[in-house]
Amino acid sequence: MKKRWFITFVLLSFFTLANAQEEGTADFSPIFFPQLKAELPKEVNETSGLFMHNGRLWTHNDSGGKPILFALDTVTFEVVQRITLANVKNKDWEDVCTDGKTVFIGDFGNNKGSRKNLRIFTFPLSNIPKEGDANLIADSITFRFGDQTDFNHIKQGHDYDCEAMFTTEDYLYLFSKGWATGTTRLYRLSKTPGDHVAEVVNGFDSQGLITGADYDIENRILVIVGYVKNIWKPFMYIIFDFDESGVKLSNRRFEMPQWTGAQTEGICFFDYGRCYVTAETSPTITAKVFVVDFRKWIEKNLKNKKE
Repeated sequence: MKKRWFITFVLLSFFTLANAQEEGTADFSPIFFPQLKAELPKEVNETSGLFMHNGRLWTHNDSGGKPILFALDTVTFEVVQRITLANVKNKDWEDVCTDGKTVFIGDFGNNKGSRKNLRIFTFPLSNIPKEGDANLIADSITFRFGDQTDFNHIKQGHDYDCEAMFTTEDYLYLFSKGWATGTTRLYRLSKTPGDHVAEVVNGFDSQGLITGADYDIENRILVIVGYVKNIWKPFMYIIFDFDESGVKLSNRRFEMPQWTGAQTEGICFFDYGRCYVTAETSPTITAKVFVVDFRKWIEKNLKNKKE
């Protein structure tokens, strides 16, 4: 009898939890089940940032890789085009974004917290040919974090790393990767080549490491991806109605526990309410690309506003 009661209790608890997660009630976070699309070629096994252009998914490798943007076919996910930035190096490329006119590549990976040469490379999006490989020349934005005064940090024991960037019409925004606290700060930065200061405008308790972001300018929806330190449990945040001041960060967190072990690094919109997410090769999982569909959550958000 005790055994039967225990089994019944477990089943009821499971269905209660599942329902709470599905409806976004109680204190449970909703769960996403990303659709696995493909394993990525070894050429991009350290995929770190993503953007869409000309019907292709563009990515790059992180620290130590060649200064190349790779275009992936969205059916086979094989590399079909390579753009080399001929005048720069890839010290630690961590994210890439575009506002439809300019490409921005963030060379701001900072595991030790001691870098004083943080920069973002830029070039016109129109310089990418429709077909074929090419060599391009990039301008650069150099910057520092306005609130950083200590550069003597221990590797992965500080909060001045950065792996996530997105752009609005007027500014670049960066999310810090909080190794020490598990929180994140949002910085705003000029999009003009030159030397600038990234100023803090907001932040929140991300409960994990933020590694990628993208912004749907038309619908004002911001998506963020990351994973929990040490256990590599992926998660996402959706921020509706992001405003240019960066003040509003009302968010909803989504867990992706079925892909625990995946080092999720890149995210970008390819359609309304749908994103590609990539994970680089980790000790347990090879590099992969997923699709996340959160259109129903957009509709729920709109419905709640009307009510």
